[in-house]
Amino acid sequence: MKLIILHTNDTHGQLHPLPTEAGEYLGGYARRATFIKQQRAAHPHLLLVDAGDYYQGTRYWHAFRGEPDITLMNMLATDVGALGNHDCDGGIEVLAARLRQANFPVLCANMTFPPEHPLADAWQPFYIKKVGGLKVAFFSMLIDAMQLYPPDFNADVRVTDAIETAKKLVPRLRAQADVVIHLSHLGQLGDVAVAEAVSGIDLVIGGHTHLPLDEPLVINDTPIVRAIAGGQLMGRVEMDISAGEPARLTGYRLVRLDDAFADDPAVVAEIDRWRAKLPPERVLGQLATPIDTRSQIKGGGESAAGNFFTDAMRTYFGDAVDLAFVHMGTLRGDRIYPAGDFTNHDLSEYHPFDNHPMLMEISAPQLKHILEYGASALPYTVGTFLSQAGLRVTIDPRRPRMEIAPHHPHILSPGERIVRAEFHGEPVDFSNESRTFRIVTDGYMGRGGAGYFVLKEARNIRRAAVSGSAVLKWYLEKFSPVNPAPDGRITILA
Repeated sequence: MKLIILHTNDTHGQLHPLPTEAGEYLGGYARRATFIKQQRAAHPHLLLVDAGDYYQGTRYWHAFRGEPDITLMNMLATDVGALGNHDCDGGIEVLAARLRQANFPVLCANMTFPPEHPLADAWQPFYIKKVGGLKVAFFSMLIDAMQLYPPDFNADVRVTDAIETAKKLVPRLRAQADVVIHLSHLGQLGDVAVAEAVSGIDLVIGGHTHLPLDEPLVINDTPIVRAIAGGQLMGRVEMDISAGEPARLTGYRLVRLDDAFADDPAVVAEIDRWRAKLPPERVLGQLATPIDTRSQIKGGGESAAGNFFTDAMRTYFGDAVDLAFVHMGTLRGDRIYPAGDFTNHDLSEYHPFDNHPMLMEISAPQLKHILEYGASALPYTVGTFLSQAGLRVTIDPRRPRMEIAPHHPHILSPGERIVRAEFHGEPVDFSNESRTFRIVTDGYMGRGGAGYFVLKEARNIRRAAVSGSAVLKWYLEKFSPVNPAPDGRITILA
């Protein structure tokens, strides 16, 4: 049997096509629907799956808490979905409502809740679907970095190790099904770790990491595939499956959802219905240069996206701070915001979490720690990459990287990638424990999240009275047009 699997991940509420540097638009549910219908008409054995993070991140999330996204996934007849960490951002009641709304099973095998809890039976560890006389088993696991979850979720959740969970579950599924697929929201590193440790998984369809895999990444004979955040691309997998025989991946491609795919009229009408109920759009100010929040741009070096946030914070807090920092997981949209008017809707997507910034004092050695950690993933572009205002930093990714223990907070290797940092034109002596800096960070990083646990040891920690969004609004209103174009504050060698 030839099985076709169409897959998406990390749509993050992007109902509409998104602009590219070339000026074209890619993605959107209306084009997605057209492509799916074409594929279903051509292939009798087809499954539609999603690897999680369905709705958080756009103006629609702030207004409707994921309801239009699940409505559209139902319209597209989604077969199965993974639970994503940001699907939990609205808290227990919102998540329970969205899971009740879904007409498809949502999976998570490594996180459970006690009996009588509102989420006790909200998802399944696995799902087996009969297709063309054969059985296809899906299971899913969710990243267990618990600082990513809201307090009410964190309070009662029971977490089991992903590798141990897979070692117990995969043999059970192999005994019941002809093919076993991990529909994952662990991210690339987690997917690789599970594939290395656990045999018998025929395919991993990944999520949480926002960058696509143009070709399957094969680990321990297990292919890993992944589309892109925002929905501009859709993955198409082709597998040959026979009873009693190993499943074989025979085709994989990422399909650009460009204007070659006409908008599906019913989906357009549904999106228009929700759009008509959005709060009014209003201009907050102007950008003199575009800001690009796509992962491969914001996570790979100095960016206008990072400068915009850090410049606003350093300006707002003025003489109270020396330096401003933001990790790239805070800045969202996975799109290019063009030069010109910047609206309240743009802001809700650029900074959807709206955490209150954190202010504190850190020592020079602690500064070295966060700079090293911010550069530790290079050349890979990830959300932990650090943008800043107030320093000039030189990074050499060829030098040893900082390594921390998988579950924090323990440094395995301190790293040597920060070649130089200058403050007011003078080099920083990172060995000087008496040298301190007053800093402001995004709220999540400032609480020790995203791996920046050293900030929990800072002095004089306090939460700003205003939100990050309020700071950005003030900055736009007072200084527009703002120009956050890269100015050489971060230099990456080689």
